[in-house]
Amino acid sequence: MAEKNESIKDKAKVTPADVSKTLGTSKFTKSQIVKSNKYMTRRDALNALLEDNKQYSFTEVDGILKKFDKGGKQ
Repeated sequence: MAEKNESIKDKAKVTPADVSKTLGTSKFTKSQIVKSNKYMTRRDALNALLEDNKQYSFTEVDGILKKFDKGGKQ
């Protein structure tokens, strides 16, 4: 039985790389992003830049903000 429990624990381990992969590919609505703690200081910009009926990954949002900060058009 102990071997079976060890096998389950090994399968259940999540590494930081796994989390990064998941967060990088997960998509969120504008509302979810604007309400998130991650973008708390950028809420006004995100409300103006993101579309209501579209979903974005954190990577996409970071790119949009970076382009905005450089003065580029969307």
